[in-house]
Amino acid sequence: MGGMRFVSFTGALLLCAACGDPAAMPTVQPAPPGPRHLEYDYGVIPHREARAHDFVLDLAALGPVTPGSGWIPLHVQLDCSCGRAQLLLRGRDGSERVLDGRPVAANVPAPGDTVIARVVIDTATREAMDLPKTASHGTVVLQPVDDRTGARRVRWPLLLRFGIDAPVDLRPFAALDFGRVPTCSTAEVATSLRGDANHPGVTFGRVVASDPQLEAVLEPGDGSTLLRVRCHPGELGNHRAVVTVETDLPGDYVVQVPVTWKVVPDLEATPMAKVSFRADLRREQTVDEASGQFVLVTDHDASRPAEFVVRALVDAADHDATAGFAITFEPVPGQPRQQRLHVRYLGGHPDGFRGRIVLGKPGVDGPTLSIDLVAFPTRDS
Repeated sequence: MGGMRFVSFTGALLLCAACGDPAAMPTVQPAPPGPRHLEYDYGVIPHREARAHDFVLDLAALGPVTPGSGWIPLHVQLDCSCGRAQLLLRGRDGSERVLDGRPVAANVPAPGDTVIARVVIDTATREAMDLPKTASHGTVVLQPVDDRTGARRVRWPLLLRFGIDAPVDLRPFAALDFGRVPTCSTAEVATSLRGDANHPGVTFGRVVASDPQLEAVLEPGDGSTLLRVRCHPGELGNHRAVVTVETDLPGDYVVQVPVTWKVVPDLEATPMAKVSFRADLRREQTVDEASGQFVLVTDHDASRPAEFVVRALVDAADHDATAGFAITFEPVPGQPRQQRLHVRYLGGHPDGFRGRIVLGKPGVDGPTLSIDLVAFPTRDS
């Protein structure tokens, strides 16, 4: 086939190892020398278009397996997020059957069948930005039909070359990330849009955000159009959305800008709302022994004081346990809304402790922050 290039099996295995986690790969058994490495150049693909290519696998190149057996094509793995693939068997009459990935005899190619790895590069899943011609790797995974464990699987390397030509230039961001957005606030990010050298007169039209937490508007800029996106946080957790901007380019081309953000509570403990430690619980800890027992607590709402107070410290049965622990707060330099909460064990729970610390705001009723507290006895205590 045109554009096909062959390398040694050893070189193919090295390419394969570079494309994934070797620790997660089944054991690859050596095979006789033969054609292994399949390559195709998709050219430069206009953004939001797709290109497909059928890689033909000559299973005879894998060498013989046990008598009466054969190779089962299982699946294709690609390291490019814009690639998708499927394995097919093409019969002599031209009919095609998609393989389902099961290592069963029904998926062994019949005499006269051609094994096809159909790989599609779909640039619609990429940001609207130029990509110079680059290389992307993949592998086709095959298994002998009599292999019950997958220990004799072989990975057939693929090399894909392609570039992307986007008609619109986005600066400084082709994708927007608000980072962490507290529920009490809003966040805003902007980027500019303009046509590239081949499309200098692009006009931008309607702008739509796929998530109601986002508000997107276009504003005229200096030789460009400014896309301003504001996040009004809602449900806690990670979020993904797309802002779509219509254009007057041929083919109803639209600019799609991926947007990500994480909504966090106004009162937050990081890296997690938990203090856990192991100590000799038969005695009180020294200050030095407890120096690593802390968590960062933050109040993102600037309308309130940044300080925290302990509202309660209870065990798993909600009984008061304040006598067993000393809780102190320390300012974090450069972070006026953040403090370091330290915990020091004072005694009274030689067999261990499970409970929680409940923080609030000084002098007011309002939101609280619950932090799990767990103390384990050392093995020699």
